[in-house]
Amino acid sequence: MADANSKDLSALERYKYTPIEDNYSVRILTLEPGAGDEPLVGHLGFENLGLSPRYEAISYCWGTDGRSSEIICDGESLALTKSIEGALRRMRHATSQRRLWADQVCINQYDIAERSQQVGLMNAIYKGADHVLVWLGEDHEGVAHDAVTMIHYLDGVFNNEEIHNEFKRVHSEELLKQDRTPWVPFSNLTRLPWFSRMWIVQEIGTSAPATLYWGDAEIDWEILSSVAGVLNTQYHYLRSRFSIFTPNIRYLYQRFVEPEEQYDFNHNRAAFIYELHRARHLLAKDPRDHVYAFLGHFSLSTGSQSLKELVPDYSRPIEDIFYDVAARELSGCETLLVLSACHAVPATYRRRLMERGNIPTWAPDWRIVPLHLMGTPGSPHRASGNLLPKLHIDDKRRALHIRGVRLDHLHRPSWIFWHNAFHFHRNHKNPRRLPIEAVWRDICRGNEPFNLQKRYRNGESAFFALVQSLTNACIGVDRSRPYESVPKEEWLANGAAYLVRALNSTDAVSQEIQDLAHTGDGFKWSHEATLITRYRGFAITAGGWFVVGPDIMQGGDVVVILYGGKMPFLMRRREGGTWMLVGECYVHGMMDGEVLGFKGLREEEFVVL
Repeated sequence: MADANSKDLSALERYKYTPIEDNYSVRILTLEPGAGDEPLVGHLGFENLGLSPRYEAISYCWGTDGRSSEIICDGESLALTKSIEGALRRMRHATSQRRLWADQVCINQYDIAERSQQVGLMNAIYKGADHVLVWLGEDHEGVAHDAVTMIHYLDGVFNNEEIHNEFKRVHSEELLKQDRTPWVPFSNLTRLPWFSRMWIVQEIGTSAPATLYWGDAEIDWEILSSVAGVLNTQYHYLRSRFSIFTPNIRYLYQRFVEPEEQYDFNHNRAAFIYELHRARHLLAKDPRDHVYAFLGHFSLSTGSQSLKELVPDYSRPIEDIFYDVAARELSGCETLLVLSACHAVPATYRRRLMERGNIPTWAPDWRIVPLHLMGTPGSPHRASGNLLPKLHIDDKRRALHIRGVRLDHLHRPSWIFWHNAFHFHRNHKNPRRLPIEAVWRDICRGNEPFNLQKRYRNGESAFFALVQSLTNACIGVDRSRPYESVPKEEWLANGAAYLVRALNSTDAVSQEIQDLAHTGDGFKWSHEATLITRYRGFAITAGGWFVVGPDIMQGGDVVVILYGGKMPFLMRRREGGTWMLVGECYVHGMMDGEVLGFKGLREEEFVVL
């Protein structure tokens, strides 16, 4: 789905659409046969989706150019962008008609009311299609067939155990010796603009069969998604070496298909806010589509009744929509997931923070690229124990009144991490100290070697507390077993293995940690620490608690446990006694309701703007 382009034809030159008469009907294009450069010719007719009409739906990138092409539709010229022209030419049959749905042709993009109404049918349109036809664009470099050949080769490898085992051996032993050249076409495919579009989550995420077309090459969506899934989970370093970006591909697979098993609100896929957060990296021409593109998602059935009442309306200001989503989510909620999603304003986006307009700090700005969410619905954290939220919203002031307890405040954050701070190499700008060394030095206030004797505030080893803090308690390090079943010693061993390998020396590491390192997996710890600490920092509170929070945190920020929150939150006092929400944070030793047993802490109300 896309919006009309300002460079399009004037109102007098536009194709005259016949209005859609009922709320469940769509236009279907009957595309006449043709070949090559012959003019595109077709007819538009109405179909009621409730009657299961036969058609195929096109998914494509709208493009940045104006409508410089055309299709002769019902005898009149209907202006098209180059992108949809290319798609229609590629999908056109040589000798027979083809019934198609494509937003640029089948929706009057200049009629805001119609566009808003038809957006509400998008899930039904793609779900009800006989086939989804994905147009990736022209193959300008002539590599599409090579990319498809590589995908089919990998699919064969991954589906044959003997061949796959040999592939794994070569990958582990000879990866650095392998020529990059054969992988370039596949790399190019994974970085095509289509894979970063917001609307594709809904367009490709149904159970309808789909085929991807790149130039005159084509690949079945099931095969590409399957290959991407194996690469994602088993071949991180291969993907890194050959610049193959598959996370988006696997993420898209059946995202809008409701699983057979019943989900509750503690499951990631059952949370509408989590789905909005998960898609923040995707691009939308109209920021409203960060919300509207998901209104057909099954997670709305488990959310608040108020969320279910959301309807697309492109006449509403963006700020109003983002505020409305947050307010509706918090009405009758059992968790504070929407507040966790507000962490996503890294320091590199500070200027954007000042451009939030009338969006309060407790409402996510879905346009901003996210941090890795720590307080996911499926997280075992329960910082506020089993308490439910106590809150109300002053709609006039857009103020959130929420209750909780104040734990402590931050000293100056000691370290802000770069995106690869926990890879296995030293940063060329600071070859003498790794981030983990710098943080340990702040903890020890000196050059004390890494050891297990130094104690943390709750009596645990300070090194264990650090290892846990930098990875959000190692939740994502091993997802093959229930989190509670993994012994603490295993998490500690993984961190020790990373430390010994990253330092490439044992001079500053105690013998105990060296011994632990032999049984740990440093790569797993490194991967999770890299995810968690990207655009985050480490700090120690006045009372000695270890904190990992957004990189906009600063000295004096207050750590609070809000009722209903899985995570603690950082708050900053503003003039007039109100507060700004800085974001979610991890506080080691405060993630399982421990604060409820503290004496001397009192409940208070925070007014967040």
